[in-house]
Amino acid sequence: MSYTMWAILAMASYGVTAVFLKVALRHFPPEVALVITNFILVATGFSLVVFRGHSITAYLGLGWPTLTVVLAGVTLSLSIFSYYLALSRGPASAVVPIFAMSFAVASVLSILFLGEAVKVTRLIGMALAVVAVFLLTR
Repeated sequence: MSYTMWAILAMASYGVTAVFLKVALRHFPPEVALVITNFILVATGFSLVVFRGHSITAYLGLGWPTLTVVLAGVTLSLSIFSYYLALSRGPASAVVPIFAMSFAVASVLSILFLGEAVKVTRLIGMALAVVAVFLLTR
């Protein structure tokens, strides 16, 4: 399957996840929901590592790659916990589009720090995303 199809699957499943999570957060504190959902995520990750024959420890060491994956884990934890808290306190129709702007942030950072191409269509897309979030949160 191409990266585009995987991205579309990720988009669709994350959208469905937001709805399930909003319903669950009516009955669970965000911290409890965070532990349950992420336990399932970690169990799935371990299963994939075993199934594909990888070794986690083979990739760990003192160096930039390990530091970047640890930093990604820290920022992921902050973002997901913040998302759960926001979703537990606000309407999904506003919280989810704001959270989804994280992808526009990633696009800007990728252009600035990873040397990815600046395209007019990408800039227009990001601008339209900002407008969409503005309209969806009104």
